[in-house]
Amino acid sequence: MNYMGKVAVALVLTALLSACGSTPDNGQGVTSAINTGDAVKNAQNIHQNWQEKIQSIEHLQLYSPNKYGVVQAHWKKADSIYQSFAGSPETAFKSYSIFSSATYLERFLDEINQAQITLTKLDKLKVKSDRVLAPAIKQMAYLNSLDAARYYRSEYTRLNRFYAKLFNYIDNDDVSDAREEQEEFLERSFSLEIKTVKKIYIAPLETKLRELRRNDVRYYAPLSYSRVETEITDGNRIIDLTPRNFKAIDKKVIEIQFELDHAAHIALEVKGLRDRSKDDYENFILEIENKLLRISRALDNQDLRNQPIRSQAKLITEGVLSARKSNFIQTQPYYADDKSNDTSIEQVTALTKLVEAQKQQIQQLRLEAKPASSIDESVATQQNGNAELEIPINAAKNAEVEISE
Repeated sequence: MNYMGKVAVALVLTALLSACGSTPDNGQGVTSAINTGDAVKNAQNIHQNWQEKIQSIEHLQLYSPNKYGVVQAHWKKADSIYQSFAGSPETAFKSYSIFSSATYLERFLDEINQAQITLTKLDKLKVKSDRVLAPAIKQMAYLNSLDAARYYRSEYTRLNRFYAKLFNYIDNDDVSDAREEQEEFLERSFSLEIKTVKKIYIAPLETKLRELRRNDVRYYAPLSYSRVETEITDGNRIIDLTPRNFKAIDKKVIEIQFELDHAAHIALEVKGLRDRSKDDYENFILEIENKLLRISRALDNQDLRNQPIRSQAKLITEGVLSARKSNFIQTQPYYADDKSNDTSIEQVTALTKLVEAQKQQIQQLRLEAKPASSIDESVATQQNGNAELEIPINAAKNAEVEISE
């Protein structure tokens, strides 16, 4: 074989060997496809996990709005990149940009990683803030439970900005400043707490008092009106001292409402008296005496009309106390569970309330019957008379009587 023939054979062999080397191996191609699918599937799981996670971290914004914003920015970028290759997995391994050799998948994972790093810092910041600012956090939660923003929106908004400022101190590692400012926050928040409790419990009663004043209750029943004012003052004092003692506050609210109702009906009675002529006074007194007679008859079948009305009230009081004592002895222990006594208890309670009402009417009538120059003296007499005529409501419990109106 000449030289040219040898060269031709060598070239053919080289070409064949090159062709064999460039032929793909079927097993290696399948493995590569599987790895690609696994990577995309893993990215899908990561994306789904972060979709849920990002919805549950909104409360962390308070601790550091800046770090919270960084987490959100990285997530939005990662989500945008994921949407680019979610529908075509092969895109995940393409170059993301002509200026970078990183693939779509690599950029997605990098954004997720940056979001996670910042979120971890945010979680640690929360632990630190919760420890340092525990009193402020607890107080703010309590104000929210009272719905303070509903009653004092502007003041609550200012306080909320101050509250956020405390967390900013912690974010900047100014713990000492945070503690110092927290003291002022607590002082201001406690003040708002007291105002809110008063707004909820006392303000509606003050509105009713103003309504009574518009209806001239202060003019017709000044003593009863003054009593309401005193009770409201006491209610405000209780809230000032113990704004979370709702048992005492509820009790005082009931007492104030009682005095409001009492002042309203006393004013009506006084107005009715003023509409009477002096010739009707005797009949009015006789009506009252008649009611007292029915009470004394029901208690122990006595006629006390030969006594002054004040004495009649005193004797009836003694009769109620005696009936109560007698009934208590009879019901212990054999009748402790006898509910038939409930009716008699209610009856005697009604009797004592009736006596109290008549007493008020008598005193108001006396005021009407006297000249204007002696009204102040009559008021003093009424106050003294109230002490003598008062029939304790509790004294009526467990007494057995019958009422005949």
